[in-house]
Amino acid sequence: MSFQITKVEARIANYSLHQDRVIITSLGIHDRSRYLIITLTDELENQGFGEAATVMIWSGEAAETGLWIVENRITPLLTGSHFDHPSEILTILDRALQGNPFLKASIDIAAWDLWAKRQGKSVASLIGDREPVESVPTRFSIGAYSVEDTVRLAVESWEAGIRTLKIKTGVPGLDDVARLKAVRERLGEEPILTIDANGAYQTEDQAVAAIEALLPFNLALVEQPTPRDRIGMMARVKQRVDVPILADESIFTPGELAEALDCDAMDLLSLYPGKNGGFTNSLKMAQTAQNAGKYCVIGSNMETDLGQAAMVCLAASLTAFPVEEYASDLMTGMIYTASSTSPVLELNNGRLVTPLGTGFGVEPLHD
Repeated sequence: MSFQITKVEARIANYSLHQDRVIITSLGIHDRSRYLIITLTDELENQGFGEAATVMIWSGEAAETGLWIVENRITPLLTGSHFDHPSEILTILDRALQGNPFLKASIDIAAWDLWAKRQGKSVASLIGDREPVESVPTRFSIGAYSVEDTVRLAVESWEAGIRTLKIKTGVPGLDDVARLKAVRERLGEEPILTIDANGAYQTEDQAVAAIEALLPFNLALVEQPTPRDRIGMMARVKQRVDVPILADESIFTPGELAEALDCDAMDLLSLYPGKNGGFTNSLKMAQTAQNAGKYCVIGSNMETDLGQAAMVCLAASLTAFPVEEYASDLMTGMIYTASSTSPVLELNNGRLVTPLGTGFGVEPLHD
């Protein structure tokens, strides 16, 4: 269904986090979310929305630079142009702009949202290879906190119905063995425990030693143990440890996924539109991973409900995501003090309810 972009708008929004739940990792502290909101309008006055989760310590992007790029580079490229499919817009963005995956994703997501709304359909109904599941289990990320605060956050998450806990590890000065031991002693064997080093371990031997020290606590998987630019090292770590490896920072693009598959660097892929530079790319990469016998989970860069709507759409709609086996990072309801959308995405007993309205099912609130 052909459509014309008549207006491209961008604005910066600030979102408040619960300060006792901010995410502390080996990369730094995420204690504020200053994001870019994109609105695309067509010739029929339909609107599509997207969010760029701009976090400089993770992707190098800032809301202010994204705003400048949209106003000075992207708006002239898209305004007045006709498209038959949302993916055509991403092709233009990739030709005009290197990097900036979260910015590109926000525009690509807005295009998918707009395209589906023109048809009076949900994006899930247009992309799914199964009936969308009603809700997706989430896991909660526990930052690199002290033993006491790690246990506090684990208990709060458990009592909220979350059954998979992701504990950030690899920060100097913290005893990760003591932290996981304390969680097991407090909550027992029922919680599913995973760890995420965010690339903290700088050598193969260091990564293997750190993982093996934590294996007695029954780890379900280990996320990104090695630096993001060392896919070969991650492959060697995978060969040496007896726990599934989830690749995150090492795989942004379809090309990086192909390289990781070539050297069998992972068991699972952390996938989501912002990191992948677009919903379009996430769809392709999910299919590629599935064809190679690898499963996907949704990762996160602390998107609000606006960003999460596209993420839960992927997880709910595609068999590449075995959601009952592997929980996804859909924890906005536990992190932010208020929702960014109408309707609010509902986090119910540890599961994010899939929005099934037209497009991605939500619209942004204004400051």
